[in-house]
Amino acid sequence: MKLSARINRVEPSPTLAISARAKKMVANGIDVISFSAGEPDFNTPGPILEAAKQALDEGKTKYVPTPGVPALRAAIAQDYKKRGRTVDASQVVVTVGGKQALYNATQALFEEGDKVVIPAPYWVSYPAQVKLAGAEPVTVETDASADFKVTPDQLAEQLKDPAVRGVVLCSPSNPTGACYSAEELRALGEVLKTRDDVVIFFDAIYDRLYYSGDIAPDLVNEVPELAEQTVTFNGFSKTYAMTGWRLGYAIGPVEIISAMAKLQSQSTSNATTFAQYGAIEALKLSDGVLEEMRDIFKTRRDLIVDGLNAIDGVECATPAGAFYVFPDFSAHIGERFADDMALAEYLLETAKVALVPGSAFGAPGFLRMSYATGDALIEEGLKRIRAALASA
Repeated sequence: MKLSARINRVEPSPTLAISARAKKMVANGIDVISFSAGEPDFNTPGPILEAAKQALDEGKTKYVPTPGVPALRAAIAQDYKKRGRTVDASQVVVTVGGKQALYNATQALFEEGDKVVIPAPYWVSYPAQVKLAGAEPVTVETDASADFKVTPDQLAEQLKDPAVRGVVLCSPSNPTGACYSAEELRALGEVLKTRDDVVIFFDAIYDRLYYSGDIAPDLVNEVPELAEQTVTFNGFSKTYAMTGWRLGYAIGPVEIISAMAKLQSQSTSNATTFAQYGAIEALKLSDGVLEEMRDIFKTRRDLIVDGLNAIDGVECATPAGAFYVFPDFSAHIGERFADDMALAEYLLETAKVALVPGSAFGAPGFLRMSYATGDALIEEGLKRIRAALASA
């Protein structure tokens, strides 16, 4: 049976593949510590669970409008208004996870001949989704000295190409945890304003997991002139420990949001109805609930950064947000290991520790580790990595 050229242009998600392999090893009785999946180890907060249960009891199990339950769309708009950004419910579409929001937008906006600028390191699905739309991902390399953030000069150089129709920014970042400051967003905004035919994807899925304040800086808040060419992506998975609920959303100009909803009407239709009522309750949670989780993540961040920097040949920057570290293992690559994939394989087989190769994110020589796990597992995992590298 012949497969389409479209599907042959993309590879399976390496993060999900490694996570699945680690889980299979665990199922076979092997003691594996996984730092691969970006999934909080907390339970979903009780009030969210109770709201979904109540929705089930009340029979809220039928179809609802494809863009989302009106009350949830209104609640999302109100949440952004609290942040200082004017958003109407008509500018919101609720999707089956944040990944679907990005996919729908990519399909609705890009086509063959278009180029989309993606700073590296990048989340693995960005270039894959651009390819599925028939467009060309254009990678812009960043490095640790710039905290893995694209500079205005780099962006300006890319925007000279008239074929560029999109730019992807993620802040806080997956995989690095780096976060653009308000000043940096304003500087990038000055460049982006020179091309009103370019759509900006601003992925803010980790914006509440920010260690220098309640919420990470928002592009449209800092550069309101970009509102009509920006689609902001967010969701409930990371902030509220709701990964399996599969609820994301996008905010943008009504024309784009309507196009995304039209595409969704021919794929999944609405996101799960009763789950959306849980999400409404999530947006009502007190800041204290979120602060407690964020404080735990911050403690874990400091623990893992200190531990990695204590390992010979490993350098790790301190992330400003999310729950990932992106340590540089390049000193161990060359004579000892052919590449970061070989190193990750060695650590999985020898140390029984699962990490994701940086090459999957466009940054060879690095490995991504999620610290969305307990302190004891972090300490044991670091111990295993140190021992495995010493004996390699």
